[in-house]
Order: sequence, then structure tokens, then C-alpha cells
Amino acid sequence: MKIRTGNPARGSDFFNRKNLIQKAWDLIESGSHILIAAPRRVGKTSLMYFLLDHPKENYTFLYLITESVNNENEFFRRVVNKVLKTDFVQTAQKVLAFLQENKPIIKKVGPSGVEFGVNEEHNYREMLGKILASPSEGKKLIIMLDEFPETLENIIEDEGAGAGKHFLQSNRELRQEAEISDQVQFIYTGSIGLENVVSQLNAVNTIDDLVRLKIPPLTNNQAGNMINLLLENVDFDLSDHLIEYILEKIEWLIPFYIQLVIQELKYLYRDEATADISEETVDQAFRGMLEQRQHFEHWHTRLRASFKGKDYSFVKNLLNIAAETGFISSNEIYDLAVKYEKEDSFKTFVGALIYDGYINNHDDPGKYRYNSPILRMWWRQNVAN
Repeated sequence: MKIRTGNPARGSDFFNRKNLIQKAWDLIESGSHILIAAPRRVGKTSLMYFLLDHPKENYTFLYLITESVNNENEFFRRVVNKVLKTDFVQTAQKVLAFLQENKPIIKKVGPSGVEFGVNEEHNYREMLGKILASPSEGKKLIIMLDEFPETLENIIEDEGAGAGKHFLQSNRELRQEAEISDQVQFIYTGSIGLENVVSQLNAVNTIDDLVRLKIPPLTNNQAGNMINLLLENVDFDLSDHLIEYILEKIEWLIPFYIQLVIQELKYLYRDEATADISEETVDQAFRGMLEQRQHFEHWHTRLRASFKGKDYSFVKNLLNIAAETGFISSNEIYDLAVKYEKEDSFKTFVGALIYDGYINNHDDPGKYRYNSPILRMWWRQNVAN
């Protein structure tokens, strides 16, 4: 297994959690539409790539990232073009007839399929419905939409809350169409929590048909196994004691942090001619991780993009206190809410921070602490001070 701290892991670099894969297939085979629920950097996209690369018989997977889309019609146009390139529809007679009927607005035809160009006069949602309703001869199409919550946020920002609700309703109606639901399923995920964005629109009913698939952190055994796989491609070894030491320091055992540590140890071993890896070397590697701003800056920029004015000041100061003191109590959070005039909405903001992977109150319902000591240290050094 190679170290992957940027692009999603794929192929032999993917750490296969068999129970998680089985849960995904259980939901798929039950006919469910799925919301992959997990904070950033835990492997949501890698999971979807694994499904894409390892389909079961009679299943076709489609993966589409929609982060830059800011318009409902454009969203459905991109889905239409992606669907038309799959073997799910390329031989369907109804689709061929449909394409012939809409030939004047086809942008191009190539070996991989046809593509519709941008045309605001055409209803691509309606087109998609007609295509997906075509007989599939026993095949199932799984449409995986990555960064879907970001698309929703873009639409809300550019066109307003009403447009955002309409976008959600259009997607729900598509999922519920009788001719489609038996042969097409949707999987949604993104770097932010869809449920948080939807709740702010008071539109939870538009996603209540989605079944949540949670991606938890790795267990200690899984994390240890992952480290051993990573060690196969580096020039040093780690004792069982040092592996345990690393896992204790990471605490929140997500693949991203594990790979960052091994990467920093690799640099130290190579560049500083470190003879033996020790606890001190591991501590040095953690300090090196924190200097890599590109690995952590998104935790701050995400807040700046999502929250404005007093909303941003509230969540930033909440995280500052938790970073400085190790935790923030429910009473302190309420006092902050009063200060920033957020008494009626602060629970929504706290829920967003929990869902997006910043904090939790697992140990004590009245105290919130960072999920990751690494993120806490970085926040304290680079944002709180």
C-alpha cells in the first residue's frame, strides 16, 4: 500500500474494510438510496471508487463529482451526459429513439457516447427521467454523486433558498418515480453534511427517503494493520510499541492522519538519516505534520465559506476555546450564543461542527472536545492565536 495524502485511494492503495463494504452492498441490494455520512478525510470518495471498480454482476456504477455546479438544470445535464456513457443505456431501444428525437441539441457523438450541450431552454431533469425509465434488461444503475451538498450550497448562494428547496424536491421526485426506482439507485456524499444544509432550509422531508451509511474511524486493529501495509513500501520498520504510541497520539484513527504520520517518518528517515525510529522521532514527525498547512487549512476555510458575520465568529470562538483549554462546556457554548445573539440557532451550528468532524461530546454530554488532537494542535497554533 502506497501513501496517499492527496487523491482518494484506489486499487491496492485502498484499505479494504470488509464490514463497511458489506454494509454498502447490503443497502444497495435492498434497493435503498444512500447518504454516506462521515466527516471529511475518512474515505468516502475512496469507498465509492472501490464500488465503481468492483461492481457485482448486473450492476453498473456511475461516479460524478458536482462540486462546481451552481444550477439545477446544469446538474441534471451533467448527470444525463454521464448516464448516456454507461452500458446501462447504450443499447436500450427507448434511449436510442429518444436520442434520435433530440438529435438537434446533441453537442457531440463519440466512441464513449453522446453529449448534450448547455441549453437553458431544455429541461434536462425531464430528459434524465425518460432515459432512466428505459427498460434495463435486469440491470441496475447506481448513480454516485460526490460533493452533492456543495452543489446545493452553490445553488442557494446564487439563486436563493427557494431554488435550493426545488433542487432537493426534484431529486426526491426522480428517486420516487415508479419506472425508475426499481432499476436506479442514488448514493450521495460530500465534504460537508447534507443533513445540516437541508435542516437550515427546513426541508428535511426532501431527504427522508435516504438511508445513512456511516463511515466510522478505524478500530485499533484496523489502524495497526493499515500501518503495517504502509510499512511495506518504506525503508524503515516500527515496533509494536511504536505503532501503539502512534495510534495513541492520533486518537481519531482516520486513514488520512495515519498516512500523514508515516509520510513524515519517511521524510525524517530519508532526509535526516535517522538510524532508528523512536518515540522522539514520532513526536518530531507530528510536529512536521502540523507545519504542512495545506493538509489542515481546509478545516478553517470551510468555516469561512459556510458561516458569515456573527455565525462565523460564534463557531470560530467556540473552536478556539476548545483548542486552548481542551474542551468547551455546554454552558460556555450557551454564553457564546448569547454574546453573538445565536440563542435560537446555536444548536444547529454545534450539530454542524459535530457532523463535519470538528468536535464531539462522547465522553461527557456536557463537554465538547476535538475529535482529533492533531487538528486541535493545528487550530491552536494557526487559528486561535
